[in-house]
Amino acid sequence: MQFFNWFIKSRTSYKQNTKSIFVAVTLVLLSSLMACSSIERMRSESLFEQYCHEEGRVGQFIYEPVALGEEYFRPIPTDEVELRRIANSFYIDNKKLLIDKEIFIGGYDIKYLKRNVISLVGPIYSVESTLVRKSDGKVLSKAVSLLNKRGQTSKVFPVQGVTCPTGRDSKGILFSQKHHFNLIENTFFKR
Repeated sequence: MQFFNWFIKSRTSYKQNTKSIFVAVTLVLLSSLMACSSIERMRSESLFEQYCHEEGRVGQFIYEPVALGEEYFRPIPTDEVELRRIANSFYIDNKKLLIDKEIFIGGYDIKYLKRNVISLVGPIYSVESTLVRKSDGKVLSKAVSLLNKRGQTSKVFPVQGVTCPTGRDSKGILFSQKHHFNLIENTFFKR
């Protein structure tokens, strides 16, 4: 009988030891993952700050302001339904003038918010919008902002990320977005 009691106690303690080992290994793995994620995040934030403060890396860059003739403009519609269909980026001169999108697209090409990876740590992206004249392929202006996803775990745990340049204008619009969407307004003017 003594033998069977020892066997039963031994078997019960084996199950408890197995559970304890499993819990301990799980805790070690989770804490290691969190530590690696924290280190990755610190590295990405450090790199991101360095990139944000580099001269000429972020902001809006107007290389050649362009005067547009009368043929590029259309009257601003008075119908509310039609007004809602018009992209805000085609207004210039404080919404006093409206560029005709179809005519504009014939002579100019605009690419909004193209992402390029500049560092796998983070990952950190350079987000660029460019305005190009089709006749000669010249880049007239561009807007550049940076996006940091703050750690590789963003693939598992979705993260919005942080952007640079930071701050908001008087209307509450992020500078990182404003530079992209007022590119046409700051590049073109009426002749």
